[in-house]
Amino acid sequence: MSRICILTDSSAQFTHSTYAGHGRVHIIPFEIQTGSGPYDTNEPHLVAPARQEFIQRYTTLGEAYDTIVVLTLSALINNAHSQALAAAQQVNNHLTVEVIDSQTTGLGLGFLVQAAAAAVEGGASLVEVQELVRATLPHIYMLFCIPELTTLANIGNLDMAQALVGEMLGMLPIFVIEAGRLTPMLKVRTQRHMLESFQEFMNEFDSPAHIALVRGTGHNAVRIRPIRQYIQETFPETVFSEHTTSPHMAVLFGPQNTCLTILERTGTGES
Repeated sequence: MSRICILTDSSAQFTHSTYAGHGRVHIIPFEIQTGSGPYDTNEPHLVAPARQEFIQRYTTLGEAYDTIVVLTLSALINNAHSQALAAAQQVNNHLTVEVIDSQTTGLGLGFLVQAAAAAVEGGASLVEVQELVRATLPHIYMLFCIPELTTLANIGNLDMAQALVGEMLGMLPIFVIEAGRLTPMLKVRTQRHMLESFQEFMNEFDSPAHIALVRGTGHNAVRIRPIRQYIQETFPETVFSEHTTSPHMAVLFGPQNTCLTILERTGTGES
């Protein structure tokens, strides 16, 4: 059996608690800190594992595996990728560590991890896993509605003054992840308009493999019954799942963020 494992970070979110190859998946956690962020506010922010923490995890996993595939959230959102890469250059020669920037996070990262784990469980080699991940990556799409713009300022994606003005105006900005970067797409004023924008985005796809909707928490959490019905009627062959935003995604994009994640069919048997 292949002696390959997958190491990912705790920003990853999964559609199921168990999946093919889940026993080979290991998670290195972020630390959630309050204060001392880019703008010295009391807002929580994610601190990536230090290089030494990655080295220690590589060493431990190296006792059971000879190859580690590291899948981190987008390097343009957090520096976990650079820490993992620096640590990989210091491991023992007998251990192979392949670090890949997923260019995504949350369920997008989870989709990649699940695909890689299933491939390894099926006997895939390192080269085959690399090819699968890089072939799947362009077929993952993520759309975010982020009303709490100050969270984007805390990850360096927006100026704090712009964020404060945006929140005061009560707008609902919608972003898409493109090439690992969170890119503004449009602004709407109501949740109804937001859901209509999500529907328009989904209409660009014929028959995706999986559509997942991640709801935030709090009094502004989206009511998804209309969009659930729309997906079931428009994409009857597509797997649809509903989730609540994870603590780490709440820190990155605010506890009230809403995320639509779409996985296109790629002929690799994903679901």
